[in-house]
Parts: sequence; C-alpha cells; structure tokens
Amino acid sequence: MGSGGAWLLASSAALLVIASCALTASAAKYTVGDTSGWTTGTDYTTWASDKKLKVGDSLVFTYAGGAHTVAEVSAADYASCSSSNTLSSDASGATTVALKTAGKHYFICGVAGHCSNGMKLAVDVAAAAAAAPAPKASPTPDTTPDTTPTTPSSSGGVTPKTPATVLAPPTAKQSASGTTGLRATALAGLGVAGLVAAVQLGLF
Repeated sequence: MGSGGAWLLASSAALLVIASCALTASAAKYTVGDTSGWTTGTDYTTWASDKKLKVGDSLVFTYAGGAHTVAEVSAADYASCSSSNTLSSDASGATTVALKTAGKHYFICGVAGHCSNGMKLAVDVAAAAAAAPAPKASPTPDTTPDTTPTTPSSSGGVTPKTPATVLAPPTAKQSASGTTGLRATALAGLGVAGLVAAVQLGLF
C-alpha cells in the first residue's frame, strides 16, 4: 500500500473514532420521575412533557425490586393498562431501557392496579441527528515521469520539395545536326537544277 493509501486509511479510522465519541458523548440518560423514581402517585405525563428524547438516549427506572415492574407495551395495551402482551419486562429494581428506535414508546407497571394509579409513561423519541459526511480525500498526484522517448523528425516537420527539372540548352552538336537536316530538306525541294544552281552560288 502506498503512502497515499495509508494516509487515507488512517484518516478514515480517525474520523470513525471521532464520530463514535461524539455519539457516545451526546447520548443522555434520564431518570424516570427524577427523585421520586418509578412509583405510584407520580404524574409521569408532566415529567415527560419537557424531555427531548432521541435515539441513543436511555430511560432509567428506579424502584423497589419485586414491588413494581417496568413493562414496555403497545399503544393499545398502554391505554387499557394491559400487560398480557408486553414487548419487554423487568422487575429488578433498576431497569435501564435504551431507546433504539424513533417514535412513541409506552411503559406501564404490570402489577395489578398500579398502571391505573398513574404508573404509566409515554415518551416520544426523535431520530438521531445525521452525522456530517466525511471529507473526501484529495487524490494523490502521479509523480512518475514520462519515460517514453520522442522520435525527432528527420526533416524538422517540413516536407522536402523535389527540385524542379531544369532543361539544359541545346548543345552545339545538336544545333549543327539541326542545320544539316535543314540543308538536306532544302536539297530535296530544289531538285537537280536547283542543286546545280546552289552549288554555283556557293550555298552548299
């Protein structure tokens, strides 16, 4: 693993630790009934009215073990004070309920007559605040040099031009042969009489 990958792994681990610590620090515990605890004769509706509960918080019920119970029930069983279909129940005297889901949660004492005597609690739990997204790691720049050789152009990028063909002037020999040809042509046109006359005149 390169140095960039190791840095990214270390940063991610640090962010997870920070997020976990923040979540733990923000979770709260609420003692039901405060100093009165979980007992008859307490108005738990008023007690819960100013509580801002959220997922991750906990409810702590303190009571005399064996004298009361803490039963989580449905909304219908809460309204009828029925503990025949509890979602969970405890009678230890010190019950801590972790609030893991958002929404309404209902609790009653399962001992006969206690719920109707005020030992019932309904709380509204809000969803936990979403964690801020982790910052994106900057990509590691590629520092590998480009070793591909560049082939130089033999002509410097300019296409050489083909030199124009220069026609050489006719040579003296060619001129002489041309003159001889003209003379032969003239002789053919003059005939015998003309030839005699031309010789006399010194043309040939």
